[in-house]
Amino acid sequence: MTDFTPESQLSGYPSLVPQGMWTDAQEPTPARPASAPQQSAASLAAAAQHLLDSMVRKRVPRVDALRRQLQLATAGPSLEHVDAALADLHDAIAALDFIAGRNGGDRALEFLQQCAAIHRAGKSLQDLAGRLTEHHATQAPVSRLLWIELVLESASLQKRVRQGAHWLAQMDRELHKRRQSATAEVSHRALEELGRRGRTLRERLQTVHRLCGLARSVHAACEQLAQQRAVLGTTLQVKVPAAGDRLHDALQPLIEALAYRPLVPEELVAAIDTRHAMQVTLTQARAEVALLQSGVQDLAVQLAGIEQKAQHLS
Repeated sequence: MTDFTPESQLSGYPSLVPQGMWTDAQEPTPARPASAPQQSAASLAAAAQHLLDSMVRKRVPRVDALRRQLQLATAGPSLEHVDAALADLHDAIAALDFIAGRNGGDRALEFLQQCAAIHRAGKSLQDLAGRLTEHHATQAPVSRLLWIELVLESASLQKRVRQGAHWLAQMDRELHKRRQSATAEVSHRALEELGRRGRTLRERLQTVHRLCGLARSVHAACEQLAQQRAVLGTTLQVKVPAAGDRLHDALQPLIEALAYRPLVPEELVAAIDTRHAMQVTLTQARAEVALLQSGVQDLAVQLAGIEQKAQHLS
């Protein structure tokens, strides 16, 4: 039998629910038999059916509505565009021809054009990074409230799933007793029908249970994505610009040498080393973008799973 034990650690924090959203304390509990309904298989099936209908009518649509809101809140600027901008800057830096910068003459213009291309690629990247960081800063609090509310709703559903599973287990025991004592064919048919009804109810309860598991997975995925976005934001807003500034400073002596003085070998070595460091930083940034893209795709799969199960239950 499916393990219906909840895993959420947030069910005891109703104060985290945004204003205007229901908590268990505010919502009228669905009318259902008290803690001990009549111990007949039929009454236990009716109690489980009533409980399941209440969940499907009220709780499951709320979870699905939170899923839709979370999808909208987590959508943002294209990470593919950020990755492409990182690749463009990396390519522009790799194309830097220090021989042209060293020889001067007719190739001096080529070197200056390469430096200008690096500047343009860096500016394009910083514009994209700024929009991405601004969007995440704006949407992060909204997303956090939504995923906490999603876990709270799933925890409430999980309590009801456990109650329904308890009643169905009682029903199975009652059916087992009655099958042993039943003699008439009509009684056997009635008991078999109740057994089929119980199996159908159990399958639907298991679907709700899996939906709750997906909601907890979404919460974990959202927390991980928030951390990954923070790491990428630091890389794009701090590490990459700092490395770019160091490269810019290292290239200035080479540009000056083209115009009016001989090139000092140490300055060329420093520029080459600084370019390498910049390339390492850009490669790290692209790896962080790829990791974030993978997490976004995983979250999309989990949210699609919630949608699919909510539709199946309805």
